[in-house]
Amino acid sequence: MQAERYIPHRELKLSVKEAEALGYYDFMSYLGVPYYHVGGLTSTRKLAELCRIDSTKKVLMVGCGSGFSACYLAREIGCEVVGIDIAKLSIEEAKERAKRQGVSDKAKFIVGDAHALPFEAGTFDAVITEFVSQFLERGIAFKEFARVLRSGAYVGMNEMYREKEIPAKAAKEIAQAEKIIGEITGLPFSLLSPEKWKEELERAGLKDVNVRMCKPIRYLQETKYMAEAMGGTWSFVEYLIDTISKMLKYYLLSKKIRYRFKRLGKSKKIFFRKKSTSKYVGYVLAKGKK
Repeated sequence: MQAERYIPHRELKLSVKEAEALGYYDFMSYLGVPYYHVGGLTSTRKLAELCRIDSTKKVLMVGCGSGFSACYLAREIGCEVVGIDIAKLSIEEAKERAKRQGVSDKAKFIVGDAHALPFEAGTFDAVITEFVSQFLERGIAFKEFARVLRSGAYVGMNEMYREKEIPAKAAKEIAQAEKIIGEITGLPFSLLSPEKWKEELERAGLKDVNVRMCKPIRYLQETKYMAEAMGGTWSFVEYLIDTISKMLKYYLLSKKIRYRFKRLGKSKKIFFRKKSTSKYVGYVLAKGKK
């Protein structure tokens, strides 16, 4: 199986109005953004270890986006992966990615809803989410995750958290950042405490729940993984040039898209760069067993 050789999407040229009409995640897939979870491929590797994923396992990735993590697992571990997402353009890109990487036999993608998974009970050896469960009606979705798992299989999550006890001023700013993400994506968005993540998984009937608190990744190590996953340094550079040039084009030509990026930048500053707030935020690697 081969690493991805980055190929810009020259065949799909969206006008400014067409780009503005896209949902947030479809638009980001069009730009070529590979994933959204804070831990990057570093956390994807760790999550696979926690869920004991090997080449014999069948994995469901809920909210798979453009399929970067799913294809990575299929290629690096050799497991069978099914990705599901509500964003149609993202699923189209995921299918193309699987073809480019030579893993179409291992990685399959469908449009679908996390709250009503179109699979029989006991189908998978692991269900994984990365920066997805924050947007879900978890009381429904987590029970669906457990339903499609085989006995002894795992739910694994990489999701953001906010600490339980936060000073009022910091809590207000973090709530503002949560509201911004909700507005941009058009989805309900809230960060749970590590204790609450554990409680939600246990409520779904999962046992041996473990929640690890993590802080944002080391970018040098993550860049190395990204470059390897895209077929080498030159492919990674091509990806950066193509994505940044498209992003800059729409940023300059569209007031609406420019507003989105500015708002997104504000939320990221609160979550990750502002000292008075970022120290209360991170991501969890969590698992629970059926």
